[in-house]
Amino acid sequence: MDSQYPIDLATALRLAGTENPTIAIAEEAVQASRAEQLQARALLLPSVSAGISYHWHDGTLQSATGIIRDLDSRFFYAGAGDMLGSNFVVPGVYLSVNLGDAIFARLAARQRVTGRVFDAQATRNSILLDVADRYFALAAAEERLAAIVKSEQEFGEIARITGNFAKAGQGRESDAERARAESLLLHDQANQAEEAVAVASSDLVQLLNLDPTVRLHSAGDGLVPITLVPPNSDLDSLLRMARGNRPEAAAAWAGVEEARIRLRQERLRPLMPTVAVGLSTGTFGGGSNLVGYSFDHFGGRMDFDLAAVWTLQNAGVGNLARARTNHAILYQAMAEQQRMLEQIAREVAEARALILDRQAELETTQRQLKTAEDSYRLDFERARNLQGRPIELLNSARLMVSARQDVIRALVGYNQAQLRLHVALGQPPLAGPAQMPAPQNP
Repeated sequence: MDSQYPIDLATALRLAGTENPTIAIAEEAVQASRAEQLQARALLLPSVSAGISYHWHDGTLQSATGIIRDLDSRFFYAGAGDMLGSNFVVPGVYLSVNLGDAIFARLAARQRVTGRVFDAQATRNSILLDVADRYFALAAAEERLAAIVKSEQEFGEIARITGNFAKAGQGRESDAERARAESLLLHDQANQAEEAVAVASSDLVQLLNLDPTVRLHSAGDGLVPITLVPPNSDLDSLLRMARGNRPEAAAAWAGVEEARIRLRQERLRPLMPTVAVGLSTGTFGGGSNLVGYSFDHFGGRMDFDLAAVWTLQNAGVGNLARARTNHAILYQAMAEQQRMLEQIAREVAEARALILDRQAELETTQRQLKTAEDSYRLDFERARNLQGRPIELLNSARLMVSARQDVIRALVGYNQAQLRLHVALGQPPLAGPAQMPAPQNP
């Protein structure tokens, strides 16, 4: 048999936090939003350029007064910026920005980063919940297999005793054959249970993004109930906790705030000027055929320009349209926030109700199992003391097989409901980094 890797729930959750690609994509979205925030913060920072320019003109040229001259001229410039003709094409230090964009883009970007951070946390919680479900599915499959193997041994003992009674003439051979048939049926169920364990392991391996050849098995002392949230917790208290802790609620709130900032930006845009600042300094010189020198009189040169322009886009209609668009986006974000709060309340209420239902089911199935085990033990004693036929053990044994499976199903359902409510309250079931455990050779 291939090497098997023992894994407990805490290790599975930590591995998912470091290896799952869906979580990695969400975290990269956070980094992208932070890059956008950095870009928004840099809007008030000027661009800096440096270069050299050489200009040469030969031929007729019209002056500002209309005089046509035959001119042969040239110049050279080196320093901050770049020139073409007599004008700076690229200033050395240049800034052109709408003040509204510079102010509100930074505020909106901050809310966007906040939303992405909480979105990533929500994605992480969702993936971890899936990991927990698949881990419990693996543990349940292994428990079912162990229960069936135990039942198979018990049915084998029944078949042996029934066969001995038939050989001694104290029972019928058909009873012995019937007992052996029941044992063979359980053997087939054991084979199917082994396949279910392999499938559950493969599902967990896939979600943890591990090597597909890895075979996992649950570590620990077996499947036991966990209680993260008391089943009798007050629903109103749970709802308040969820609204305050759920990352989805915080992300929706950040989306509303970002939309509100964008709306203010568009409403104030006509009042916010576009400011352009240019500064260039360097060495400049040249000449022409009209001044007696062609390349001389080099010296320092500095040019500074400042402009502020207010704009009504499309005579103001464009500004109005953009404001109305952002107003609609704001109301969409507010509606999404309300929908998310209602969804959170529904998830908390459903998870709490599921815990109560699974708890009652678990208690019922545990009582049924105890009753079935007591009945089997008493029937076994009666058969051993020759007070009853061994074939009569089959009925109590079948009840015991069914009760064991019911307990496992109820126990797994209770644990899954506990984790579902835990996550619905905004509590991430993850402690820190983990490493893949060492394999074991069965």
